[in-house]
Amino acid sequence: MTVRELNRTLLLRQMLLERARISVPKAVVKLVALQAQYAPSPYVALWTRLEGATKARVDRAFARGSIVNAGTLRSTLHVMARAEYPFIAAAYIDGQRGRVANLGVDIESLRTAVPDEPLGGAETRRLAAHALGTDDEWTIAFALRALPFVRVPPIGPWPHTKPPPYVLRRDPLPDPVEAAIRVVRAYVAAYGPATRDDIEQYTGFRIRQIAPALDRLRDFEGEDGRTYYDLARAPVADARVRAPVRFLPAFDSIILAHRDRSRIVPSEYIETVFNKKNATTKNTFTVDGFVAGAWRIEKGKLSVEPFAPLPPKVRREVDAEGRRLLAYYVS
Repeated sequence: MTVRELNRTLLLRQMLLERARISVPKAVVKLVALQAQYAPSPYVALWTRLEGATKARVDRAFARGSIVNAGTLRSTLHVMARAEYPFIAAAYIDGQRGRVANLGVDIESLRTAVPDEPLGGAETRRLAAHALGTDDEWTIAFALRALPFVRVPPIGPWPHTKPPPYVLRRDPLPDPVEAAIRVVRAYVAAYGPATRDDIEQYTGFRIRQIAPALDRLRDFEGEDGRTYYDLARAPVADARVRAPVRFLPAFDSIILAHRDRSRIVPSEYIETVFNKKNATTKNTFTVDGFVAGAWRIEKGKLSVEPFAPLPPKVRREVDAEGRRLLAYYVS
């Protein structure tokens, strides 16, 4: 497949060629997990992919518990469907197994010490320090990653920048090997075709977790000579399909889903989009399927910054989509 074919296929599977008419929980299942360390990002990510999306719809999904926010893939906050969270958590915690075993602490004593009511971040760390008998910050952090904590629904007014407290889920987690296979297959369905490096980049799983899943996928050689993996009957888009302008939030999963990001971010813009000093990404927008500029909203006003001059017709399309984003954002 060419880069353009990979791009159009990615946009198709990500609901970025045409907005989908599905519920928020179903969209989150389809997307596997949405990066959420910046609270507004999942809301914008869903708005740009769903027909008729509103912040209230996302809030209701959180309130009902049909979607949850937790630290999992790559040890960062993600929004996941409640039905899929146990599988993602099981595989993630299994990936931490070796590191946790070397801590020399009793994880079960920590689990027992955690109450059922929600705890704030600082409160959770203090409790862990007491239960584990250590004040070493890294030991505490890695021990907490070995337990399935989720955040309660967002609190306060939009954009929900006050971090919600955590609660420990007590339900048994599924088999971690089968869970990892399930997550890898879901990733490939949503972001593929993908190389092994791409899968590792998105999931943060160990090779031992990824390898069994690859045996259940079809593989082929790409234009670049690398081996790509995909589901047997996954949809593939024609490179000639028109791609509308789309606005993406900071940390959008589509930007972070591959080791080689050229299928969505042109190589000349990589250093502009990604800030290596603090591991952040810009809010971006796409033109003809590829990232072409950045945006921000401050004091109720949208600022659009193309990385290169845009033809007048394209600029009008960008501005029109930007007005729709602003109406959503400030409503």
